Order: sequence, then structure tokens, then C-alpha cells
Amino acid sequence: MTTTDAEANVAPEVRLFLARVRRELADLDPEVLSDITDGLEADFTELLEERGPDALGDPVEYAKELRAAAGIPAGVKAPRGFAEQVDGLLDAGHRRFDTALAKVGELLRTDLGPVVAWLRPLWWIVRAWAAVWLVAALFGWGMTSAAAVLLLVVAVAVSMFIGAGRVWPGGERGTLARVVLLGLNAFAAFVLFMTWANGGVGGTDYDRGWSDGFNEAGGGGGYAAPIDEQAGIYSGGKWVSNIYPYDASGKPLTGVQLFDQDGKPIDVVTQPDCTSTTAAPLPPLDADQIDMAEIACTDEMTGEPLQPRIFYPWSNGAAQLYNVFPLPSRVQPDTALDPNAFADGSDDAPVIQEPPLATVPKASLPGIATSSPSASPSASPSASPGESPGTADKP
Repeated sequence: MTTTDAEANVAPEVRLFLARVRRELADLDPEVLSDITDGLEADFTELLEERGPDALGDPVEYAKELRAAAGIPAGVKAPRGFAEQVDGLLDAGHRRFDTALAKVGELLRTDLGPVVAWLRPLWWIVRAWAAVWLVAALFGWGMTSAAAVLLLVVAVAVSMFIGAGRVWPGGERGTLARVVLLGLNAFAAFVLFMTWANGGVGGTDYDRGWSDGFNEAGGGGGYAAPIDEQAGIYSGGKWVSNIYPYDASGKPLTGVQLFDQDGKPIDVVTQPDCTSTTAAPLPPLDADQIDMAEIACTDEMTGEPLQPRIFYPWSNGAAQLYNVFPLPSRVQPDTALDPNAFADGSDDAPVIQEPPLATVPKASLPGIATSSPSASPSASPSASPGESPGTADKP
């Protein structure tokens, strides 16, 4: 094994420990220092593997032992600079942590050193995830988006290399590197705490925050109330934007009105749906023609605005009903409901999309009679202004 290979296999804790030892012996002649410290990396790495972090001890005391063993009198130490004071504080904190860990281990009658060593790589992954979650939140990405997943892979690799001492601020760390690494770990812990304090990540709070911000900014075109004031259904990690009911025989139904146990309409969240649109991006517009307040959807990779899918309500006279399903929808450039969307002759009137499943398994209940629907839904509803959007008659 070459010298470079041997150095690469030295544990980060050993590098740091011996750096502090050599600093305590800095008054010695370089040749003398080399004579009494060469080869210690391999010895302490082996000792660390056998006995855990407690085997390293106090670098100051070990430096004194080396002096005594070599018959070298104690040198006159120069006043400690700011960097040395910071190192002293970090070392003291590390020793207190080791002492506390040892006391907890005594109470539990077990050695927690191997447990901490086992958890360390897991923490490297968690802190990478925390960093990516923060970036995803800033850019409005979902954690399952392609950009976030790719960034997470890179972040985990970098975090693992740092933890293994292969990339700065890992490895043979000076004061700056130690402070930076401590700051990164503390910040990752803070992000995790804030995530926990807010009740979770991704789904619930992220979607609530996005919807609240969108509606409060007026992006809903005046028809959507803030999500906390509006009924909605949450399922499978996201808000439900439409419902496709089926009868007991497994056939899809159209125009089904849903109410809860108190007789209140069961509405769905009606903010624009950016995930199911298959439309092309918005046509090229001049800068003065783009109102970013009306841009509800953007491409996760390019940031280009996309046309959202807007859901339209059924009606009962002047009343708009969002509890009648399925809801018709269409892809359009803006987010406002068009009062003339169902006008005669309209080529792009909202339609009821094909149900996700043509049929579903039959269902039965002893003693309960079921009825079949009079008509099955079509993807092309026809409705005149003021009428409920229905389905087109089959030929």
C-alpha cells in the first residue's frame, strides 16, 4: 500500500486528533516531531476500530505523554490565537459529548459508540435530504420531481464524501473547515426541526402553502376561496381535483351530487391542476403581455409557464356547484373561469374527461338493491349558458 493509500484510509477523527497533538508539539524541531509522530495514523485508526472514539482521549494530554516518553522538556507555549481558541472550544464540546454519551451508555448498560458510528452515515444522507428539501421549497419543486430527485442523488454523494473525509470540509480539517462543517450540520438539524414543527414535508403543508399563496395572491381569478375556508378532499398525498363515481355494477356515472353526513356539499379543491395537463407551453408572448400573477403552472425543469387545466362547476341557475361529479375541465392560458365557456358554437368548451377506468369490479351488499345508470359518461359534454354541463348523447 502506498503512502497516499494509507492516508486515504485514516479516519477523520484520527486526522483531527493528531493535528491537535502536532499543534501542541509545534515548538519542536520538525525532524524530532516527525520521529515521534510518524506512524501514529495507522496505530490510532486500528485502535479506533477496536475501541471506538473514546480510545483517542485528550490530544493535549497525549502530547505531554509523547514529550515525557522522548525525554523532551515542556516548551514555552505562545499565547493562543483566535483559531486556537475556537479549536479549544470545539474540542471541549467534543469531549463533553463523548462524556455524556459514555454516561448514557452506562445507564443503558451498553456501549453506544458502535451505535453512533452506525448512525453517522445515515446522518450524512439525512443532511443531504434536508438541503435538497430546502432548495425544492425555494423553487417550488416537489420532492418527487425529476429535478429534486437528481439533486438529491448528487447531494447524498457529496455529503457521503464529506463525511468520509474525502472532500472539504471533511478530511484533515483546520479551524475554518471544522466551523463550516459544524454550521452545515447545525443548519440541517434546524431544517429538520422546522419541518417537524410544521407538521411534515411535501404533501400536506407544502401543498397548503402553495394553494394559500396562490389564492391569496389572486391567482384563482376570484373564484377560489383560500384552502382553509374551502372544503376539499385529500388522498394519496395530494389534493383531489376531480371525482369519477361508479355504480355497483362497475359502470361510470355522470352528474352525481355528493353530500357529507351533515348534508353539506362535498367539494374538491379547485385550484389549477398542473400535473395532468398535456397541453403545449404557452405561446410566445412579449414581456408586457405576461402577467406573472396569472401564471399558475411552470415546467419544473425549464421554468417556462404552462397552460393549467381549469375545472368548471356544474350549475343550478345562478349557483355554481362543485359537488357534482365528474367536473368538466379544459386547458387554458389563464386561471379565470370564462362565463361564456359553454356558449353555443364554442370549439373549446370544458369537457368531462374520460374516467381513469372504463369499468371497475362489481360491488354488492346483502339485502341492498342497486340501480344502473341511465347513460354512461362521454368526453364531450354539451351545455348552454346557465345549464349544467352534461354529456353528449351517444350516436
